[in-house]
Amino acid sequence: MAQNQKSSSPIMAICGKGGAGKTVLCALLARALLDRGVRPLLLIDADPAGGLCGAVGEQPENTLAGARENLIKSARNAGEQEKQQLADQLDYMVHQALLERPGYALLAMGRSRDAGCFCPANTLLRQAIDAVSHPFAVVLIDAEAGLEQIARRVTRSVTLVIAVSDGSQRSLDTMAQMHAMIGETPMAAVFNHTAENEVYPLPPGVGLLGCVPHDEQVRDYDRAAQRLWQLPEGNPARAAASAIAQRLIEKMKMSVIS
Repeated sequence: MAQNQKSSSPIMAICGKGGAGKTVLCALLARALLDRGVRPLLLIDADPAGGLCGAVGEQPENTLAGARENLIKSARNAGEQEKQQLADQLDYMVHQALLERPGYALLAMGRSRDAGCFCPANTLLRQAIDAVSHPFAVVLIDAEAGLEQIARRVTRSVTLVIAVSDGSQRSLDTMAQMHAMIGETPMAAVFNHTAENEVYPLPPGVGLLGCVPHDEQVRDYDRAAQRLWQLPEGNPARAAASAIAQRLIEKMKMSVIS
């Protein structure tokens, strides 16, 4: 893939143990940033399960995994010159996977039809982040559950890791492991399904961005596969995400379009 200009905009990866609520947080943060005039956003659904796509009400026809499979299929019977031409098309294929909407674009990793690990798809995802992120004001990545993408340096261009925890010991352990693996990349924490007055241990140097309370309405929307962006303005989880978005704007010195 061709080397594009590296983004100087904030690139934030929302990570955590499976079930901690990172996809809900990513969707609500995106809505809050758009409401505050931070645009254009690039939303990257880096989980092969595609949770963020559903949370914001989109179903992309093209994904990074699909682009990779199409490339492999085309290359099987190609000669050396044709293979080089196909490699040169990879940037174009990644951009074709971008679903563009007013104020934001969505890039989905997708699920490979081939059995095996996601290492090649994760490598393509890392390259895609470098290739397409620079025109956007902010990049939000809904990372897959666990540590795989951090371990494989998918998040190497990230300027802030947002670790989501539900307060359980396993999610706190995952946060500590992530902190140990990301090196000098800054990390901040968000606690989901918790109240502001609940106190949990944080790794050294990790600040608390905020807490999102347990919300039955969010659960109902999620179960009904409703777009989380349609939650009413008075919804407690949406209000909490809005406050976190404001702290991020101040922390990351984001540009706001009035």
